[in-house]
Amino acid sequence: MNKSIEKHLIENISQLLKRSLKVDATLTELRADKQANFQSIFPQNGDFTVKADTFQPYIEEIANELLVWQQTQNNELLATMVKKIELLYSLIGKFESLYQQQ
Repeated sequence: MNKSIEKHLIENISQLLKRSLKVDATLTELRADKQANFQSIFPQNGDFTVKADTFQPYIEEIANELLVWQQTQNNELLATMVKKIELLYSLIGKFESLYQQQ
């Protein structure tokens, strides 16, 4: 079962990374046009420990947690990772929807 979970986590992180590359490139373009003036994707007191204005550092945080989880099989860490993955999918999806409409 853990191998199946591990496989799904890796697939989700990989998919998020691919999508984040496009979204982060769009954010760079928006910043050049002075349209993306925020300092952090997620609030500092939220679920992530990292604070960044692009998505890739958040995905790196989850990838690092995956490495720890692979060693510990800690269920609390697994739940935290799944929540973070869901948050990223949701926000990236919203951003992609908004940007594609323009």
